[in-house]
Amino acid sequence: MHLNMEVALDWIEGRLHNHEETFWTRHIETCRDCAQGTSELRHLKASLKRHHLKSAPQQDLDNAIRLFPTIPPQEVAPKRSIVAAIMFDSFAVPSAVGIRGSSSARQIVIHSDEFDIHLKIWGDEDRKQIQGQLLPPKGHNFIRGARLHLLRNGERIDSTVTDEKGEFHFTDVPPGPLSIQIDLPHLTVIGALNLSEN
Repeated sequence: MHLNMEVALDWIEGRLHNHEETFWTRHIETCRDCAQGTSELRHLKASLKRHHLKSAPQQDLDNAIRLFPTIPPQEVAPKRSIVAAIMFDSFAVPSAVGIRGSSSARQIVIHSDEFDIHLKIWGDEDRKQIQGQLLPPKGHNFIRGARLHLLRNGERIDSTVTDEKGEFHFTDVPPGPLSIQIDLPHLTVIGALNLSEN
């Protein structure tokens, strides 16, 4: 696992969430390839700066700024990050004896303060599919346009967006420990998934 270009640039610019920045900082300390790649990106960034250019005199800058109306700064609420917990996993519940029509699809419910995430997982051992829905509390609207990411070892391996009913679909999902990340304008939710059969 190595840093891709997008994440490397976000790391250099300091745009990653705290937990992601900590993870990649530790990784770069032990991975020679990623350390060299980030060093080359830093050098490229420094080369793109034009040190020979000088700023305009302060009076000219002040006159230029006065040409445009001032807009009072708006207070922006800080974005929260929360961890969601698995509340139900059909593979953890013993099958009831004598019930017909049992499905090989796995059902998982992940709970957060803002909404529940209902997942249906099915497919071959090597490649699975995940179909899901973000369910808000009763009386609230479905969450449309939320960005969802599947993560493996902190790296995004797939992304999708919820539709008008809060539904989403991932195809070609690898087995093993993954995380699902939901990005909303005011909130990021992360929940762990283990897609191994046992």
